[in-house]
Amino acid sequence: MKTHGRLLALLALGASSLSAAPFVALGDNAELFLTGAVVVNYDDNIYLRPGTSARPEVSDTVFTLSPGLDLQFGRNAATSGNFYFRQDILRYTDNDQQNTSLSNVGFNSLYNNGKSKLDLGASYSESAQNDTSAPGDIVERNLTSARALSEFGATEKTSVGVGAKFDKTDYVAGPGYRDSSIWTLPVDAYFEYSPKLQWSVGYRYRSTDLSGAAVDSKDHFFNIGARGEFTPKLTGQLRVGYGLRKLDSGRDDSDFGIDSNFVYTYSPKTSYTIGLSNDFGASALGESTKTFSLSAGANTRIDDQWSWNANLAYRSIDFPTHSDDFVQGGVGVAYILSNAVNFTASYTYRKNSSNDSNYEFANNVFSIGANLRY
Repeated sequence: MKTHGRLLALLALGASSLSAAPFVALGDNAELFLTGAVVVNYDDNIYLRPGTSARPEVSDTVFTLSPGLDLQFGRNAATSGNFYFRQDILRYTDNDQQNTSLSNVGFNSLYNNGKSKLDLGASYSESAQNDTSAPGDIVERNLTSARALSEFGATEKTSVGVGAKFDKTDYVAGPGYRDSSIWTLPVDAYFEYSPKLQWSVGYRYRSTDLSGAAVDSKDHFFNIGARGEFTPKLTGQLRVGYGLRKLDSGRDDSDFGIDSNFVYTYSPKTSYTIGLSNDFGASALGESTKTFSLSAGANTRIDDQWSWNANLAYRSIDFPTHSDDFVQGGVGVAYILSNAVNFTASYTYRKNSSNDSNYEFANNVFSIGANLRY
């Protein structure tokens, strides 16, 4: 269940309008906030099953309580960031064997002096949700991630970005799930085309180590692209190039690679987003995959209190033994009661079509929630 993720996506609509007073001000440069969320989801297919007599759909109403803390520091300074902690307490009305409590803790920091940037972060989160690559189960896992990304000016009109990212997934239970450790090392050079637009040349190395009998892999992505302001209303980044996957055993694979995201600011109150990618990956069962994805979204602030959003995503996923076409769409609304409290409501539809009937499913989720930041 992506309960908290759905809530956060909706709350982002009103986040820019919120400026809650902190629970405690720690000097001139740090503020401690108490955070909390209460979410109620009705999910008509919690296990993402195809709805056959052998594998019937199971519906339930899920209550989530998420108390937490958020320590922010460095507002308007060269170095800023936050530490956060959140505990998600999930309670199923009928399937109480899925009841759980999940911890989330993390750190983010950004240094920016106008010429150099350093982005640091680390997080640990516990998850218990359904998974489109392994439908039919609530998949429990622990996710650990860390990043250190930097960019510095090489000359007056060129800059270089280098860094490292680490992502580790440990599955708590369930037969056949494969733990993973993924290292990603990107290198990019940027060349000024205009004061607001840069060309880029880049290379990304990625190493994926999987547990058990799953096959490890090494990925290489050679790319060119651009980033910045393409028009006065269109901003974003585009990378296109050649992707190569080298498997530790079995045949190597290659494909056209793309990684892009754009924001179109239609008006001060309305913006649209679009993302496009084509890349290799690994499923929860340790299978090597190729995924093409396209997503689009719209956000509109009606007034100082009301806002709404809509989103649509498509993924075409090639597994070793089957191919899936996944579609997800949703709409949501947010109401800001005060600087400290807002409310949300959303509807999400998901459908997976596959040449293997065991992986087909349809899913409807209705959600309402309240968020506190004080």
